[in-house]
Amino acid sequence: MIIGLEQYKEKWNIQTDTAIHPGLEAITAALDEVGNPHKVGKFIHLAGTNGKGSTATFLSSILQAHGYSVGNFYSPCIEDLHDQIQLNGNPISPIELDHIMQQLSHLKTPLTDFELLTLAALLVFKEHQPDFAIIEAGMGGALDSTNVIIPEIAIIPSISMDHTNFLGNSIEEITRHKAGIIKKWQPVAIGKLPVKSINIIRETANMLHADIIRPKDLGNVELKLKGPHQLENASLAMEAAKEVLGQNFNEEQAIKGLSSANLAYRFEEVFPGVIFDGAHNKASAEALVKTVKELYPDHSVHVVMGILKDKDYINVLRELETISDRFTFLDFENERALAAEKLLLECAIKRKTILKNNDILPVYEKHTVTLVTGSLYLLSLLRNDNYSFFRHYQD
Repeated sequence: MIIGLEQYKEKWNIQTDTAIHPGLEAITAALDEVGNPHKVGKFIHLAGTNGKGSTATFLSSILQAHGYSVGNFYSPCIEDLHDQIQLNGNPISPIELDHIMQQLSHLKTPLTDFELLTLAALLVFKEHQPDFAIIEAGMGGALDSTNVIIPEIAIIPSISMDHTNFLGNSIEEITRHKAGIIKKWQPVAIGKLPVKSINIIRETANMLHADIIRPKDLGNVELKLKGPHQLENASLAMEAAKEVLGQNFNEEQAIKGLSSANLAYRFEEVFPGVIFDGAHNKASAEALVKTVKELYPDHSVHVVMGILKDKDYINVLRELETISDRFTFLDFENERALAAEKLLLECAIKRKTILKNNDILPVYEKHTVTLVTGSLYLLSLLRNDNYSFFRHYQD
């Protein structure tokens, strides 16, 4: 049985707002109520459009390879609520999260769902005191509820157009939100960013006396996470590890950590020829297309897609149409999900269909790769349903 946030809220009579309300006033007041757990421990903070989860996983693996304990707060969940909060790669148990939610049931400050989860993660890390806690911003940076910490280093892997209804309609506006995680005298590591973004980050960093760290070429390091963009994320994690570990950094241990790092739904082959990847904006779709061309150059591609309506689904479609002549669209259970019918109408490919409820997806075809993509929420639902729409393949 999957236990979601709603069950905890109902059990402990916690009232939260499911909408997004950027700002730090509520989270700051709530933190004060529970003893300011964000002031204890060493934090690493990530913001960016794509690559946060992969970079955080690489960095966590490097640090653990050096013998350090690591906490992670991911956004969104990978499979269910509990894996958003991890200790040394293990999701928090329902028993422990229940204990934390009981403590939070006494809060007087009204919070959103994400603010509640942020607070829960910080309480877990205060209780377990990992050597490092790696915190991933939910959206933006400056006004994200995670931006209450003072990190050892801030990391911004990428910046592109996303969440424009909250962050603005230009790269400059979005960058200013992401740059909000940079703190005075603390370094910031950045990936391959647009020139306009680099200029804004340089301006912010100079004002705050923060050093800017750029990734270097890793060379021939074998990674479980596939695609050239993952080499960039791994390099960024390596440079961040050098910064936070100083003289304790060991390159051999770092490479060992990088090589063992893995994360669900990042070009993950769940069955032979069936790839799950959570590409949900233009930049991540571009990276996905590049990886498919590199690893499956002689295969036809069948795209299976479901996506949230607040994502840039038109540009995601346009990118995927460059490698596929066959699309199947899915409806899935999420209040933000875009109707499959809308995707069908927008898709420019002639060979397209909608997979109805309880239908089985025929995926076992020679020289064909099936790409299931569009939303991490969709991929999580499919995995938790034990891939039931792949039964034909498994049989």
